[in-house]
Amino acid sequence: MKKIVLGALLLAFALTYAQKDELKTLKKLYDKDQLSADDFSKYKETVSKLETLATTEDDKVAAGFYKAMQPLAEMSTLGAQPNPMMIQKIFTSEVFTSMVEGMRTTLDYETKTGKKVFSADINETITSFKPIFTQMAFVFNSSKKYKEASRVFYNSYQLDPNDVSNLENAAITAMQAEEYIDAEKYYREIKTVGFDGIRSKKFATKPEEVAKNIFALSFFNKNDEQAKKDYQEAIKLNPEDTQIQIDHATIYYRNNDIGTYQKLIEGILEKDPNNAQLQYNVGFLLLNDDAKIVDEINANLKNIKKYDELNAKRKAMFLKALPYFERSHQLDVANEDTKKTLRLCYETLGMKDKAASVK
Repeated sequence: MKKIVLGALLLAFALTYAQKDELKTLKKLYDKDQLSADDFSKYKETVSKLETLATTEDDKVAAGFYKAMQPLAEMSTLGAQPNPMMIQKIFTSEVFTSMVEGMRTTLDYETKTGKKVFSADINETITSFKPIFTQMAFVFNSSKKYKEASRVFYNSYQLDPNDVSNLENAAITAMQAEEYIDAEKYYREIKTVGFDGIRSKKFATKPEEVAKNIFALSFFNKNDEQAKKDYQEAIKLNPEDTQIQIDHATIYYRNNDIGTYQKLIEGILEKDPNNAQLQYNVGFLLLNDDAKIVDEINANLKNIKKYDELNAKRKAMFLKALPYFERSHQLDVANEDTKKTLRLCYETLGMKDKAASVK
């Protein structure tokens, strides 16, 4: 048993010394102003070894730090005046994200433990490279690579939370990239940060815009219960915004609460009778049972009495909806959906001339 214990202890000490060797090698390479291609290969190889050998939390964090800084090490192989295209090849948005996560993890760990090994270097790196990171984000943005721009803006914000413009730009470019889950996350973060800051801590976007965007995004992302809560603040800050009210009503429609939907839409229409979309929505709502009635008609082709009753019921339904589609068409004569539905109404009601007049 003593041999087994001794063997385990020797292995443990061997691993410890191996880790110390890897750490010494990495520190020596990292402290060099410029690395050769061979140096960088050694750097990557040593990071991989340290990741495998690390057992203590300190060593795991050290491995994470050196891996996070690997893009900077690679950039140092390019010489004093690197080609911008070569830098962009190294610093993809994915690489930058990993770098930021590694630095952030290290800073958080050292703040928690009080062991300030890498914090000063990270903070110096942030200060030195912040203009480069910001420029990278704007280059992505001007190239219409909005997804990449959004990620770099957000990572820049994570590195320096005092500059909230990066968070704001991350939200805007996420919307442009149609990355609506991320956009919702960023706008919620803007709300959490608040609007009382000054200078670099002050958002350009107004609270009412943020509230509207948060509701619109949770609605679009079909997070319906959350959207109902977000609606309360959005409408409080934007009481005259009809689209917010329509989207709120639509939540109930897509959850099959037709009664609530109709009540809300009709209430909005009373306040905004010249809204073509609302007029159309009410008319469409009144035709909600059409597919069901048509199925019943087809099932009763041989039952003349029932067939006639159902046809009469269907015509009455279309007659009730007709004024809303007519009004919607008057307000928006170019809308193809309205024209199609209006023609259907006229044809169903036997008004062939009127149907033909809808061009």
